[in-house]
Amino acid sequence: MSEVELIWGSGLQAFKFGLGQFRALQENVNRRRLAIGAPLVGPMDLVEQLRAKNVWPDDLRDILRLGLIGGGMAPRDAHLELVQHFDDKPPLPHMMPALTVLMAGLVGPPEAAPGDDAKKKKPASAKAAPSTSP
Repeated sequence: MSEVELIWGSGLQAFKFGLGQFRALQENVNRRRLAIGAPLVGPMDLVEQLRAKNVWPDDLRDILRLGLIGGGMAPRDAHLELVQHFDDKPPLPHMMPALTVLMAGLVGPPEAAPGDDAKKKKPASAKAAPSTSP
């Protein structure tokens, strides 16, 4: 599944990047590039730009906005969230959340830390061995 939860903006947010979000992202980022004669980009180009911390601010904003909408937030609420927590702020702190959202759409959400599942899920048959001490 392509959904991921992150603490961003006003708190814990659900982000999801499915086919509809990818289509909208492609349309938005490449419309800007066509307008100035810049080369078109795909999702992996955006991943590389995010990793290099060299992504266009509007592309970064679109990733977060579309991810919030895909995660279930109403478009108006996603817009307001971005106005409050993205617009007129430095873009660099938003690059890692945007990269996480985009990568979750491409390959799935990040794996839990090793051992997290073992701590949360104990098999029903796993019982403590009886003590042999006197």
